[in-house]
Amino acid sequence: MINKIEINKIIINNLEPVKNSFKNKNDKFSAKGFWGEKKVKIFEVFDKNQGPLIEFISNTRELSQYFPKLITYNEKFIVEEWINGKTLRELSSGLKKTIPQTEEVKHIISLMWSLKYEKQVFNYLEYIHKRINKKFSLDLKNVPIRVNHNDLSLDNIILSSEGLKIIDNEFLGCNNGWVLNIKNSFLLDDDEYQNYISTETLNALWIIRKEWSKINSNKLKKKNWTLKNLIKKLL
Repeated sequence: MINKIEINKIIINNLEPVKNSFKNKNDKFSAKGFWGEKKVKIFEVFDKNQGPLIEFISNTRELSQYFPKLITYNEKFIVEEWINGKTLRELSSGLKKTIPQTEEVKHIISLMWSLKYEKQVFNYLEYIHKRINKKFSLDLKNVPIRVNHNDLSLDNIILSSEGLKIIDNEFLGCNNGWVLNIKNSFLLDDDEYQNYISTETLNALWIIRKEWSKINSNKLKKKNWTLKNLIKKLL
């Protein structure tokens, strides 16, 4: 039985799905395993330039503390340390007011947006259009590209023993997808998008985002992948 994968001479053993399948709802490989005694996560990239971007973040002292440590990467995969702890979704269950970590999360976003990274990495908005067979025709040339997580929900922020950590970085890129932050997170007072696009355009993008999410969920229920076949296909 195949239960390991090798990336840049680093062998990840005892592979298991992160959730229910070795392929996530975006049709990409995602697993957890062990590099020696260290637990890690490995995931398939959308853009070969995501690895260099995460390496750049890892070399940024203040921001890197909020992300899992990078182990290795190539043009297909990224391997990072596994983060233990409870998500902010779990910690905020039952809370009626703003969660205590809101200001720190805003600080993390501010750090990402302040990075000087000139290369566009992973066109998130174009991707979600393609996934539902819609033409990406919106004029967003006035929206600057920024380093952004693109899926910064309460489920993707963990309070670890070392503080807050941003996980599930499959959508991390440097693109204009940050305009959806206000719709796709708990930061309800984030109105930065208004400097670049109209509320009507934002709402149109969010409709696309919801359609994409619904289609992905339906596809995930219908498919079943084996690790052996996946590794043969990907490598």
